[in-house]
Formats: sequence, C-alpha cells, structure tokens
Amino acid sequence: MTTTNRRAIGAAKRTRSAPSSRALTQLEALPDLASAGLRFVALGTDDTGDPWGRLLELGRSAATGLAEIATATRARLLDSTVIHYEPAALIPPGHVMQVAAGQAALLDRIQTMVDGADLEPFDARAEYAQSITMVAARFETDSGGVVTCYRLAEPLLRFRANRLFGLVRRGGRYDRIEAADMLLMRPDFDVVVLAGQAFFFRKVAFERAFGFLDELRQASAETFDQVTDRLRIDGLAELRAACTTQPQMMAKMASVRRTMDEDPDYAAAMTMPRLIAYVEAHPTINIEVAGTGADRRLVFDPSPARRWQIVKLLDDDFLHSVLTEREYEAAGKVRALRT
Repeated sequence: MTTTNRRAIGAAKRTRSAPSSRALTQLEALPDLASAGLRFVALGTDDTGDPWGRLLELGRSAATGLAEIATATRARLLDSTVIHYEPAALIPPGHVMQVAAGQAALLDRIQTMVDGADLEPFDARAEYAQSITMVAARFETDSGGVVTCYRLAEPLLRFRANRLFGLVRRGGRYDRIEAADMLLMRPDFDVVVLAGQAFFFRKVAFERAFGFLDELRQASAETFDQVTDRLRIDGLAELRAACTTQPQMMAKMASVRRTMDEDPDYAAAMTMPRLIAYVEAHPTINIEVAGTGADRRLVFDPSPARRWQIVKLLDDDFLHSVLTEREYEAAGKVRALRT
C-alpha cells in the first residue's frame, strides 16, 4: 500500500465559526453569575427514553457554590481552543468541542425543559431520584443573558441518604452529622449551552448523554459493512461488534467514513491483495495472516495490544517515512497536495 499521507501538525486547529464566536462573546460579557437568577434542575430519562426534569430549591450557600463552579467553568471555556464536533475527532488538552444545540435532538429537548417554567419540584424519596442522568444549572442575568451548565452522569452524581456515622468539626470540636439526603457532584461542569451552541469537555460522555452514540453506532455499522464487504477477515463478527459498540472504535469508523467521502480512490484501494501485500511487507504492524494463496485472510486479534491493528489498517494509519525509512502510526493525517 502506498500513501501520500503525512502526519498532521497539531491535534486540532482553532475553528471558531460565527455562531460559536457570538456565543463566546456573550458568555464573556455576562456579569457575575453569583448575582444571576438560578434554576437547578435534576434530569433523567424514563423507561421509554423520554427526558424528565424536576426543579430543586436551593439555599443561599448552595446557589453561591454553584455560581462559583459555573464561573470557573466559564473561565476554562474562554481560555480553551474551540474545535467543531466530529465523531472521529478527539478533544486534546486545552481544547473544548462545540456543536449547535439543534444538532443534538435530545439536548434540544432537555434545554427546552430546563428553560420552561412549569417543572414539578424534586422529591428525593421518589423512585426517579435514584436514576438521575445529569443536573443543570441555568443562570439568567437581569439583562436577559442566559447560560446553562450541565454536569453529566457519573457514579458520584446521585442523591443518596446519609446512613453512615459521620462527624463534622464545629467550633473546635466534632459533632455528629444528622442523617440527610445528599446530592454529590464534582465541582465542575461538563457542558455549557448558550445562544444555541453547546460547548463540552468530555466527548464520549456528551455523546452518550445526548443520544449521539445511537447515531454513531448506526453509521459505524454501515461504514464497517461497506468497507469490509469484499474482505476476508477471521473474527469478522467480533471485530464488527467492537466497531459498533465501543466509542473509540466507532470514532475510528467515523474517520474511515470521512476518508471514504473525501477520497474516491480510498475504497477502491482497500482490496485483499493490497492489504495482504502490505501486512506481509510490514510485519511490525502485528496483523496475522492465515491461509495460503488466494485464500489468505487477515486475523482479528481481540487482545488489548492488537485489537486496533486492522481498524488502523482500514483507516490508512500506517505510514512510511521517505526521510528515515521508518514506519509510523499516524494519529492524524492530511493528504499532500498533488502536483
């Protein structure tokens, strides 16, 4: 297999669109969030997958604490480089990913719910209280500026009754903590939504929370079936299952799809003779070949060290340096200009 690919310099580039720039300008212009009106909403989905929301009443110190967390998240966002959402892209350190809220149907529905004024109060004793998927803190300033910050599901994020024997220090001595229902969450937010734009720091968590993984799973299956249609791979069913259930593998399938769409020559080059010839000429990529003659097949190895190798091969990730004669795996690549 010959390629004219080279390593991409940098993991991502700054790509602020007009909508995201306007949103960030509005975010930066918001006054102190501690003085803004705050609605704090617990959110989840019912058995049919429909979202529900319940309004939580807050004491002054709780509201102040949430405003401090939101302020720190705002500063982190404004200090980050913005990249557009792509299923195949990762979020490098110092970056934040952006997508129009309308592109995430479930997020759009949830945001409409959080913005609404008719939410029922939260009941910590209700069954739904044990199945919270996220919480939202919606801040509205006197001038009408609105920003909503989401903390997405994790083991820590849940209401639970304090049934342990606990002590707290008061006035130089320790007193017993009275039993109470507690909401535990980490002191940062994952998603910031304003002006129709969503900015997020945890890609897989965002995809899972707002329904992107379902779309990605379907697209991954279609891409996998298309690119492997004429290939012979031992363990094909196992490989397909991995590529349609695991977020990192599905992101890799999205990268394959992007390459197929951008380069008409790519799919035509993915033939068994080409792949077998390349694998046998480059044993360091650790893909086993079974069979003989025209019956030779690639073998999927599900072990952690080798499970990615066939997927990387299909995504054209193995490069040869003309300068050093070394073989590389490319995490990102751009095509060289043709002359």
